[in-house]
Amino acid sequence: MNSNILKKLPVAVAALVASSTGIAASDMESRVDMLEKQMQQAGTDNAYGGFGAHTANAKPSKEECNWFLTLDVLYWKPFVGGTEFAYTDNNPTMDYPIKGRTKEMDFGWDWGARIGLGYNFDFDGWDIYANYTHFGSGDSKSVSSGGCNNSLVIPLRGGLCPDPASVNAGTFVGTRGKSQYDIDFDSVDVQLGRNYFLSRELSLRPFWGAKIAWIDLNQVTKFCGTTGVTQPMFCGVDIIPLGPNTYKISEDSNFKGVGPEIGINSKWFLGKGFSFFADGLGALLYGFFDVDHRESFSSNSTQRLKLSANTHKMVPTVQIFSGIAYDLFFDCDKQHMGFRVGYDGQYWWRVNQMLKIDDAAPLKYERWSEDFSMHGLTVTGRWDF
Repeated sequence: MNSNILKKLPVAVAALVASSTGIAASDMESRVDMLEKQMQQAGTDNAYGGFGAHTANAKPSKEECNWFLTLDVLYWKPFVGGTEFAYTDNNPTMDYPIKGRTKEMDFGWDWGARIGLGYNFDFDGWDIYANYTHFGSGDSKSVSSGGCNNSLVIPLRGGLCPDPASVNAGTFVGTRGKSQYDIDFDSVDVQLGRNYFLSRELSLRPFWGAKIAWIDLNQVTKFCGTTGVTQPMFCGVDIIPLGPNTYKISEDSNFKGVGPEIGINSKWFLGKGFSFFADGLGALLYGFFDVDHRESFSSNSTQRLKLSANTHKMVPTVQIFSGIAYDLFFDCDKQHMGFRVGYDGQYWWRVNQMLKIDDAAPLKYERWSEDFSMHGLTVTGRWDF
């Protein structure tokens, strides 16, 4: 019996060794597969056939949450160049020295909104995001001479002569003026970007895309007055009082354009869901300006002026948005909500293409070519689902 056991012992040992070797080989293969997966997460083959470090996806939600919605509430103040419409002259004789004050628009704070929809692709962590922004504002200003014997209102807009029979193609003065200015701003942004971690506490999202914008500027100015001019001519030009007439100037500069945009979103994580963020973008739009200029006198229906000065131009713009953010997860971390509050500003070059008078006598005009900007507080909410 002992002899049989001794004969079977080498066979058992060999089987045990073979089994252990197989288990070790299987375990080694499993570890190699795991290591390869970890290497794929830490690095990747690039588009040129090389191998390099891989930046981790910074999408704030789980893999099954690909859609996200954004809603922004805007509280902005706009600025427009070229809104001056009159100045007051404290010398009722319309003579030197001239001393007065210019009257222009000073827009207040108004509300706006921005809504967006995005989708996170499985391919390399890319995402696509589109948003629509609407903002509108307006202002009304009045100016008065304070009495015809104290001062005069000198119009800075318009170029019609109130008396065509005037030998020197004169200008006019009044005692009251009022101007109404309206702004209507709409834009659509479409962006393709990738959100990734540059380090443990810093994420970046570079993007490029397209911007479409509609910017409508409208100004209506009216002047009226009695006599109040004791000097019939000033610097070789007849000075003609408006009397009971009302002089109306209506001006429009409506822009619509499209062009490429590029920018970056950055986020510095502070812990406990809080972070700082800073976003910036720039765009160059090619667009069409629908420009109209109309003038009329209430006392003479035939004495009117209507000019159309449509043109095409390139319009650059920049935008910044910076502040503090807070993120939270719910539904077993399957959904994400993010909130941001900060300073938001946009600057648009040469958007005001209204016409202005250059020389009253031969009725020559040129463009204002002034800038338009908006800035203020923006509160943002985001839902990943």
